[in-house]
Amino acid sequence: MTMSLPLAADGIVSILLLITICYAMILSRKLNALRRDKAALKAFVNQLADASANAEAGVAALRAAADDIGRTLEKKLRDAQSLRDDLVYMIERGGATADRLEGTIRTRREAATPEALPPAPPERARTAPVPAPKTPGTEPPAAVAKFVEQMAQRLAPPAPSRAERQLLRALGGRR
Repeated sequence: MTMSLPLAADGIVSILLLITICYAMILSRKLNALRRDKAALKAFVNQLADASANAEAGVAALRAAADDIGRTLEKKLRDAQSLRDDLVYMIERGGATADRLEGTIRTRREAATPEALPPAPPERARTAPVPAPKTPGTEPPAAVAKFVEQMAQRLAPPAPSRAERQLLRALGGRR
């Protein structure tokens, strides 16, 4: 058995060499796969870097657009506030003018009320005046004719002008 001990040692070494060769082959395949994955990983990292650069460019463009829109909105807001101030002023002036006109109209109507005037002639006489028979020498003096004309004007309320009608319509809608 002397020969068998070196033969056994050679057998064990050859088995260990076979195991090492198999292990080296498996390791070689894994290293090749890792090298292939490394290339794919490198491509993925490059794509990620490109996407990140595009996103940064997009954010910069959005900021520029937002600044542009912000300036435009600020200008429009200033214009709108100016218009609002003008409208408030016009409304205040229009309200004061409307109140003045309303007071004037009320004063005219109150002056034309029956209590403020001498007794009115019968209804028939106001709607269709009957001319008095004219006989020579019975014509009324000019002062009396003027007084009668003034009284007739006071009795008939003045027809509101177009502007007054529009104003009254606007006041009616506002109140």
